[in-house]
Amino acid sequence: MVDVLSTRLQGVYAKWESRTEIPSDETLDATPRLTFDELRRAECHRRKITGREARKIRDSNLYRIKESEPTEHLTPARDVPFLYRCCGHCTPSSKDSLVSSAQKQYQVSGKNILVVDPGPSLVSKIFCHISEVYSFKKYHYPKVTQSVLTDERLKEAIKQAADESVKDDGCDMLSALAKAEARAKTILLQMQSSLSDALLRLTAWILYKLLPCFIQSAVVQPTQIEMLKRANDSGLPLIFLPLHRSHLDYVMISFILLSNNVRNPLIAAGDNLKIPFFGWLLSGLGAFYIKRRIDPILGRKDMLYRAVLHTYLVESLRAGHNIEFFIEGGRTRTGKPCMPKVGILSVILDAYMDGTIEDALIVPVSMNYERLVDGNFVREQLGQPKKMETFGTAIGALWSTLMGNYGIVKVDFSQPFSLREMLRSFQSQQNKLTVQSIGRPLKSTVSSSSLYGTDVVAEEHRQLVDNIAKHVIHDCAKSTPIMSTNVVAFLLLNKFRDGCTLDMLVESFDSSRQELEWRRKNIAFCGESIDIINHALSILGPGLVKQQRQEVIDTVEGQPIRTKVITAIRPVSILPNVIELSYYSNSMLSHYVLDSVVVTALYGILQTEISDPQAIANNDITVQQDAIVEKALKVCDILKYEFIFCRPCQNLENVIIDTINSMDIITLQEEAYLEEELWSMRFAQTFLDSSDEEYSTNYRTKPIEYKLNLDPDCSRRMEFLHTLLRPFIDTYTISAFTLRKLVGRSLTEKDLLYEVLGEIKTSLDRGVVNYGESLCVDPIKNSFKLFEKWDVLECHPQENVKIFYLKEDYDNDKAANQIYESVAAFKWTRNIE
Repeated sequence: MVDVLSTRLQGVYAKWESRTEIPSDETLDATPRLTFDELRRAECHRRKITGREARKIRDSNLYRIKESEPTEHLTPARDVPFLYRCCGHCTPSSKDSLVSSAQKQYQVSGKNILVVDPGPSLVSKIFCHISEVYSFKKYHYPKVTQSVLTDERLKEAIKQAADESVKDDGCDMLSALAKAEARAKTILLQMQSSLSDALLRLTAWILYKLLPCFIQSAVVQPTQIEMLKRANDSGLPLIFLPLHRSHLDYVMISFILLSNNVRNPLIAAGDNLKIPFFGWLLSGLGAFYIKRRIDPILGRKDMLYRAVLHTYLVESLRAGHNIEFFIEGGRTRTGKPCMPKVGILSVILDAYMDGTIEDALIVPVSMNYERLVDGNFVREQLGQPKKMETFGTAIGALWSTLMGNYGIVKVDFSQPFSLREMLRSFQSQQNKLTVQSIGRPLKSTVSSSSLYGTDVVAEEHRQLVDNIAKHVIHDCAKSTPIMSTNVVAFLLLNKFRDGCTLDMLVESFDSSRQELEWRRKNIAFCGESIDIINHALSILGPGLVKQQRQEVIDTVEGQPIRTKVITAIRPVSILPNVIELSYYSNSMLSHYVLDSVVVTALYGILQTEISDPQAIANNDITVQQDAIVEKALKVCDILKYEFIFCRPCQNLENVIIDTINSMDIITLQEEAYLEEELWSMRFAQTFLDSSDEEYSTNYRTKPIEYKLNLDPDCSRRMEFLHTLLRPFIDTYTISAFTLRKLVGRSLTEKDLLYEVLGEIKTSLDRGVVNYGESLCVDPIKNSFKLFEKWDVLECHPQENVKIFYLKEDYDNDKAANQIYESVAAFKWTRNIE
């Protein structure tokens, strides 16, 4: 026994000695060296462990006040390719699916899909694009014409339409039925897609030849493509929901899916695109045509059209087709996301709820261009009518596009999530959401001209669809690639409107870049900042940004010592150029909008104090949290048709408080609550019964106060953030001022719109309004929606024309002036010396 124990001890000692032995040089040379990627992944794993341990410590001390708080080890740089994950609150199961293996890859930059690997064979090297197109996976795209025409829902709609025809026209039932059936078939044949695999391949080959003529690269992340392939193999229909910037959007998405062997979708397109040749081409690439606008009165009567569209979508899903439609309805004219149009989404939701599909995977898609291929929307934003698409204009636009340089295009696919899971999550919150919406001012209505706006549905169902749509748009806005032209335009309009040197722009660009990286935003550029800026300036062109080389003489005590040449850069801030430049700048707003809301609220509260030199000298300007939140919610209410400030599953008040606490321009007073107490109170507040008003009122025993930081850097930061929303506040203020012209009379929407545009032009000439981009049609129309929501304006449709007039309570100068003052309270300029 002793011998056995001695032998085992010697073995253990030998193993221990071998572990602690210092390796020789030969051993080190024989050991495989870790690559940069392996070291990065190891560091990432260490950070995750460190963060997990820190979270355990924090959670264990949630309700206990500590003298010191453990901090997580954070890094401003991204260690993995950008991938916007789906909401962990609404879709926790989806968040853990489809990306597990893709995240193990590391890709410093995206893949340019315009570059084709020629392959090993001689034929593939000579005819690389033909070889690539031939290698694409072939899919069968079934037609659903017969299944739509034989559907019971459509037959019932045909019978109802025939009954209406008999009542209105006095014809017999048989002829009315025949007429209704013929019209239903005509609607379907004009609407349906003729998706063809052969045409897709031919178009792909043409795109390989044409796209490099005007686009430097089209970038997509391989990790996202891997994720899409997994989703495609799931057997569930994929619902692609992109934000809409250009007519090139659907071409690029289809091209990417085809070249990566993902089944191409049917794409909802406006019937304005059904023009000779191009309409046929788009139909063969998957487009099905729908009416762009449906009259809110006649649309309810045209049950046949709505039934054909509904049945076509449902049968397409049943046949296994993927679907793509633009959740905003049309292209954004301002550069920022629009409010959702939820008609088609409601049909897909119906298809799930009636059991046609067991589930669907929603894929938010966001893409961005360094320079918009479609040109600009300046004419429309100045109030001029839109030019309708024709064959001639399409040919002209195609030719001018091929002759241009539009830089880089970046496409991002967010993580797909289960429609069933998100729907169940919102249904479980339905009672809570309904209670909150009664007391909250941020519930908006859908468009009366969309398909969904013409249907009579339960409010709970409508709210579910609206919440899903807003969730998607919010996620798309946060994941939209940030192009170099966006950052440059953003800085020039909001920080260097009067011009700057190239060195100043580089310094500010570096600062913004680091901030965006720290916030883990989707940055679509890399390299030296000065090279990126020069590239962006060349893409924007002299029509939007002026560059001038100037000689500057440095002096000492009045004596010149040297001469140097600097590059002066100035944005073209006059109309109409500034409207186009603001389009590129507005893409950045979603990343700063809550910060700007808080600062706008602060200015609304502290106008007197900030203007008082004595208060500034004493550096003792304080403000209570409740006052900031109240004003911030008012700003959000005013701009609720411009921005989606948070996800529908979030509480806006809590999001605003989190934003306040993250800003360095104000600091929490020492005598108030500590940060952990505040977090614990907000967490516990989610479990309170909102009907217990007495407890909610007495919940806080002491006010939470902040002190304004008045050092020069913070003052400049405040003014910068305040500038971001000033053009919108100016537009809404002038629009509210114009309400006085409605006292005692009514105006058509067009006439009222021109009244506001004229008032803004006059204010620009007088210097009352300082931003030319305030002269913009879209915010003006959104202000009309706001005043309707506030029950100030009444809209009466009459022969396809909207007639606006003031409601009885506001049809006087005093009441109209109160509306103006409530908006103008946030229109204030601070002088920074």
